[in-house]
Amino acid sequence: MDKIKMVDPMDALAPMRAADVSGEKSVQQAVQEEVENRMTKAAEELKQKYARGHGGADASVDRPTGAAYTAAAAQERDRRRALRDQEQAAAYAADQADAQREAEVRAHFFAQSGNSDEEDEGGDEEVDSDDELLDELESSEDPELLAIRNLRMQQLKSEHTAKMENIRKGHGSLTEIVQDEFLPRITSAARAVCHFYHNDFHRCKIMDKHLSILAQTHLETLFLKINADKAPFFCEKLNIRVLPTVVCFFDGKTKPEQHVIGFSGLAQEADTDQDDWPTTRLEAKLGEIGVIDYTKPATEEELRRYGLIDKSGISSAFHRNTRGEEDADY
Repeated sequence: MDKIKMVDPMDALAPMRAADVSGEKSVQQAVQEEVENRMTKAAEELKQKYARGHGGADASVDRPTGAAYTAAAAQERDRRRALRDQEQAAAYAADQADAQREAEVRAHFFAQSGNSDEEDEGGDEEVDSDDELLDELESSEDPELLAIRNLRMQQLKSEHTAKMENIRKGHGSLTEIVQDEFLPRITSAARAVCHFYHNDFHRCKIMDKHLSILAQTHLETLFLKINADKAPFFCEKLNIRVLPTVVCFFDGKTKPEQHVIGFSGLAQEADTDQDDWPTTRLEAKLGEIGVIDYTKPATEEELRRYGLIDKSGISSAFHRNTRGEEDADY
């Protein structure tokens, strides 16, 4: 039997206080369901954001504290660092190449002008030869200068020994060989040049003339010539199809790109006579291949940049010689 509650007829709020307990439970249940629905919906929205790559605070690309943001920033820093390292490496390589080129130009310049070195920092005395340089270093008591002298002495001795050995092996002139001598001579030299020629070809005689000149100044390389008619085996092996052909060898080996075929690259369109070209062109070609030691002639701009000539084109060595003569007269 339901419990009977007494209600005061004079109490205006009595009906509400007398509401059934089951009704109160229904309202609470509805509120709880609404909260759960909203929580479920919010969780689903978060899942969708993560799926699209736009997550919450821990993985936001829009916030500087997010993992995705910091990862992208780290990648950008690495990219910039790598680019900076590449630029620095390129600049260093360029500086090294320029320093090497300056050393080559200076050595060639002073060799041509009869000076082996520039004047020292302590005076105006000109050093005209290795002997004078060594005498000057020998008179010094500085251990470092004496070490430099000893090193230079060893270098000169080594160069002289190599030069004499090369001369003994036939370097220094253009030597004619026959087919049976070809392999022993070619394989005995670190660097060798062989001219395949024909007696009746005028251009072969021109090539002989230029090679003979170069052989006298490039003792580091063996210069040979062989009659193509009497060496059919090697003409076939080396694919000799045009005469004259100059083949360059390194430890007895060669490649097609190391051949000078005819006057290709030697005679130029501007030449009035295609058979009349300077030996320096052949020297530059062989130097480019690497079969001889070769320093590319300095341009006027390089000579100015390295302080070897002034704006008027006068050699700095000339200025020093003139100054020295004036000082002596005075």
